[in-house]
Amino acid sequence: MQNAAYSSPEASRLYATVLYYQYTMADVAIIGGGPAGLAAAVYTARADQETLVFDKGGGTTRDVDWMENVYGFPEGASGPELVDVGQEQATKFGAKIVEEEVVQVGKDGDGYHIETEVDEYAVKGVILATGASYETPAIPHVDDYEGGGVSYCVECDAFFYRDKPVAVVGAGNYAAKEAMMLLDYTDDVRVLTNGNAIDMDDALLDQLEGEGIPVIEEPVDHIVGDEVVEGVELDSGEQLDVEGVFIALGAAGGTDIADMLGIPRDGSYLDVDEDQYTGVDRVYAAGDLTGGQRQVNVSVGEGTTAAINLLEDFRGGEYIDYKKIEA
Repeated sequence: MQNAAYSSPEASRLYATVLYYQYTMADVAIIGGGPAGLAAAVYTARADQETLVFDKGGGTTRDVDWMENVYGFPEGASGPELVDVGQEQATKFGAKIVEEEVVQVGKDGDGYHIETEVDEYAVKGVILATGASYETPAIPHVDDYEGGGVSYCVECDAFFYRDKPVAVVGAGNYAAKEAMMLLDYTDDVRVLTNGNAIDMDDALLDQLEGEGIPVIEEPVDHIVGDEVVEGVELDSGEQLDVEGVFIALGAAGGTDIADMLGIPRDGSYLDVDEDQYTGVDRVYAAGDLTGGQRQVNVSVGEGTTAAINLLEDFRGGEYIDYKKIEA
């Protein structure tokens, strides 16, 4: 229910403005700290745009032991070394590495609102460079129910489950945030960790408890229902009657964020044009998230292209390297 103090349109707009300026402000949010994201950060930071790179670790590049086909490294390099060098270069020009997990992205006036597990940010433009794709839970035949009760996006599909019993599958902060968001649509929410250890911040666990959202750690044996979800059965044989199952494993991946923003995609890949443009104002995507060759060199090029075109959007003209002008 809206507070009576903010019941008029004018007061509501003023209240929204006050909240907006409580966020950490920046020009560019780059979600993902691999080669595509860091290459983009070099360009946006050099162009004097305050740049935040959201990267809580992980990613496919960090998992690679050795590569010998990366430009500029004739002796080869490890994945972690490439990331470290990219961070060094991006931060040299003023980019900030934000070691936080992005859980929500949404339109906010002419810009975008970024929410992590610990803070909120307001930016003018976004570059998605999260890699591919979302995780599928270890529940038999779960994908058979996608579109029939199983969803990977609360922001997109919660409306269809108003006042209905639902479950969120996940054990981390992302799952907790998604469960809290579902309360805008239904009071009948529970979190299923599917046998995984709870990995949520204490503050989020307290919020779940305060809202009466149970966290059930017992593994899920299978989903109940012929063509649509009618419930989930746990290993013990207990059946939970739910009509919606929302998958929220790990962090909010690029496809999850794409769905939040209404970005078209082809399966688990985002549809972008030759400028890496997603079709959503001032939102670009680069790297493995867009499909194609999963190569570091390709990701660097796509990140560069995304950054240059976002900068052109900001200025209504061609890209300008202000660091070069100052020199």
